[in-house]
Amino acid sequence: MPFRGKTPFAEKLPFSIRVVPPERRPMLVAAVTFAVVLVAALGAWRWVGEQSLRAANSRFGQNTAHITADLQREFTTGESLLRGARGLLSVAPATDADAWRRYVAQLDLDETSSVVRALGYADVDTAGVARLTGSIGNVAGQAVTPQPVAPVTQMAPAAADAMPVGYDLASTPASRMALLHAIDTGASALDADAGPFGDIGSNPHPRLYVYFPVYSDAGLPSTPQARRTGVKRLLVAALDTGRLFDNALARQRRIDLQVFSGTPATLLYSSAAGDDDLVDTAPVIRKADTLRVGGVPITLSYTASGRYLRAEDEFAETTVLIAGVAAACLFSAMAFLIVSGRGAGSAATSETRSQLSLNEARMMGIIRSSMEAIITVDERQNIVIFNPMAERVFGCTAMEAVGASLSRFIPERFRAGHERHVEQFGVTGVSDRQMGRQRVLFGLRANGEEFPIEASISQIRDGDGKLYTVMLRDITERVKAEDAQRQSREELRELSANLQNVREEEKTRIARELHDDLGQQLTALKMDISSVEQGLETTAEPRLLQQLRGMRRLIDATVASVRRIAADLRPVMLDDLGLIPAIEWLANDFTNRYGIDVERRIEVGDINFTPTGTTTLFRIIQEALTNVARHAEATLVTLTVHVEGGVCVLQIADNGQGASHTAASAEKSFGLLGIRERAHMLGGTVEIHTSSGNGFKLTVTFPVAAVQQQEMQT
Repeated sequence: MPFRGKTPFAEKLPFSIRVVPPERRPMLVAAVTFAVVLVAALGAWRWVGEQSLRAANSRFGQNTAHITADLQREFTTGESLLRGARGLLSVAPATDADAWRRYVAQLDLDETSSVVRALGYADVDTAGVARLTGSIGNVAGQAVTPQPVAPVTQMAPAAADAMPVGYDLASTPASRMALLHAIDTGASALDADAGPFGDIGSNPHPRLYVYFPVYSDAGLPSTPQARRTGVKRLLVAALDTGRLFDNALARQRRIDLQVFSGTPATLLYSSAAGDDDLVDTAPVIRKADTLRVGGVPITLSYTASGRYLRAEDEFAETTVLIAGVAAACLFSAMAFLIVSGRGAGSAATSETRSQLSLNEARMMGIIRSSMEAIITVDERQNIVIFNPMAERVFGCTAMEAVGASLSRFIPERFRAGHERHVEQFGVTGVSDRQMGRQRVLFGLRANGEEFPIEASISQIRDGDGKLYTVMLRDITERVKAEDAQRQSREELRELSANLQNVREEEKTRIARELHDDLGQQLTALKMDISSVEQGLETTAEPRLLQQLRGMRRLIDATVASVRRIAADLRPVMLDDLGLIPAIEWLANDFTNRYGIDVERRIEVGDINFTPTGTTTLFRIIQEALTNVARHAEATLVTLTVHVEGGVCVLQIADNGQGASHTAASAEKSFGLLGIRERAHMLGGTVEIHTSSGNGFKLTVTFPVAAVQQQEMQT
């Protein structure tokens, strides 16, 4: 308020004091409240944006890892094709053009999804290898090979942009380096610098060529010098660069890829932008991976727009921003009303009554416009306020409801308990409380239909009595959605269990066919070759006998591979000998493969496991050991199986690097998900105990009744 006179203290003040007029205080408080809440909302909006960008980076890393794995798998498949062709060339003294075309036609390269588009070979002798070695030694001096080293002998199919017959594989320095790498190592070598051949208009990407040596002996010579003298042919596979990288990007159209090879880097492939509607100013996410194929590093450069990857998260950001602005408006309005109400207390009596009436009108306006049903009752639980939303929820007008008892809208079986609850609530003196925290609440519509509700109650003293206000919401649709979600979850679990069973049956069938059918045929073939070898031992040439012995060794290796594949699919002993011998075999095989010791503590007594329990326990142990080999970097695994207190406890613990809880929750492990689903099929539970640097422990608990074979009653 303004000063009417000057005091000694006021005379010393270097500034004048201004008091905000009372009529402006509500507006000022409302403005300050709006600004504070809006700043908080903007902070929340920015935080959500950062989280969505972090999630986009995580998805981008997972997608690029899948692309890299697919490319590695494609290159491995191409090398497997060359290994099969080497088996043919190592035993065939010569192959004419027609025979080679027939062999390649059987591979059906055009109809399959193979990235190998053409397959051929070049004959090479010791003199050619010597010329090749000499040219490699003089690369710095730009020496030129005077005579062809390895001219292409056969190439099929005869594509316009593939190497022609007669073309020297050692025509370029990079090709000569790749050839010598293949000969010295006995492994594949990649050549990205062989150059175009013919019309490449239909193939805008350069070809990649993979070389693979074929030696005169069936096996691989032990030293590089022996390999140079023993090499007789060089297999050549022309890779379709466009198909190779387009197939890998088929499911990830949002990601652009550039592929470089060699040092200095040479561009092999570049994909176009995923969409035209990307904003130039959007942040770009980048990542680089490296593959080493045939001794040559291949760099994969991935890029993607951060805004495009965050498109599915923008709804959350927009929702937070809109909710923040709405909250700022609401709180500023409430502050305005509160301050206005307080300021009215200092006015005259008539002005106070006018202001109270105005506040009451405003409050009634809020009640009427509320999206929740609001019902106010007196101490006798007769309705005094019934807002429009309550009319829609209960199907009854306010004129019919006001004055009636609240029990009219409560199912009969809940009325007595509700009355006691309201009376007890009035005695406690608490201003508000959420109702139905321990049980489901139900309302009763005017047509007799019951429906679930969510409610809270508050009380206020009105003169000599009390008023109770209930705010409730119809949650019928939410309950239906929760029931549907629960049913869908159970159906998915049933489907998962059925898929697991079908998969096990298919593995069992394939394993038995491999073991019984293919294994027996290979054994018979080996016996026939042995008979031919004995019959020709005195009359045949030594070279032919050497080839027969090489075929017999190849059959032995094939039989071992068939047995290993069949055992990996489903060990025969799992069905023939039972769970415990199968676990012993699995632990020994794991130690032999990875060099990690497995300490076994198996104490199951005389329990006879069911087939389902046997399969489930074996697969859980197998998956857990696979995770240890892939991620743990452990040297010891402790495997414990014991029965106590009516439960069967399975525990696999390692002394590896472990994992933090944050990393474990951020990365979804499908192996652990599979273990949880298998355990759930038998009513079991899964517990994981791990921390960074302290190893990883997996504990699975089953009811004994779920895995024990019931004895037949006689």
